[in-house]
Amino acid sequence: MKVFLLDADVIIWCAENNKLDALFKNRSIKLPQKIFEEVDYKQDPVTQEKHGIDLRKYIEDGCLEVIDSVFSETIKKVRKTYKICPQLAEIQDGEIECIALLMKNPEYKFCTGDVPAMRVVGFYGLSEQAISLEKLVGKIKGLRDDFKQKCMTKNLKIGSSLRAQYFDKL
Repeated sequence: MKVFLLDADVIIWCAENNKLDALFKNRSIKLPQKIFEEVDYKQDPVTQEKHGIDLRKYIEDGCLEVIDSVFSETIKKVRKTYKICPQLAEIQDGEIECIALLMKNPEYKFCTGDVPAMRVVGFYGLSEQAISLEKLVGKIKGLRDDFKQKCMTKNLKIGSSLRAQYFDKL
C-alpha cells in the first residue's frame, strides 16, 4: 500500500469542505508532527479564533500516523536550496520534512496545494512522488485550482527546469 504525506492546506481544505473521510478512506497517511500541530491548532484568518481539526478518529482507525521530526541533514540540504536557487520561494518546515521523507522513501507520495512546495519537489527530481488532491481523491466540485493536477504538473516542471540550472551547485 502506498503511503501518502499530506500538507496542512490539503487537510484544512478537506475539513472545511466535509471531505476528510474521502481523503483518509482506505489510505495509509503519515503526517510530520509539525503539520499535525498546524492543523490541530489552526487559527481562523478572519476571526483569529483558534480551533483545531480533530484527526483522532483517523489515528484510531489506523489510517493516520503522526511521525516525529526527520533527517536533520536532509532538512539542512533542502533549506540550502533557497540560497542557491533564488527563484524558489521558502517553504514551511512541515513541507520540508515531507520532502525529506520523499528523499528517503521512494514509495511515499506527497499531496500539497502549495505552489512553492511543488516547485521544490520538482527541483529535487521527486515529481513522480507528487500527487494532486484532484488525483488522490478524484473530481471534487469547487476544488481550488492549486489542488488540481494541471497546477501540480505545471509547477513540478518549473522546479525540474530550475534543477537543470542550479542542482550542480548544491
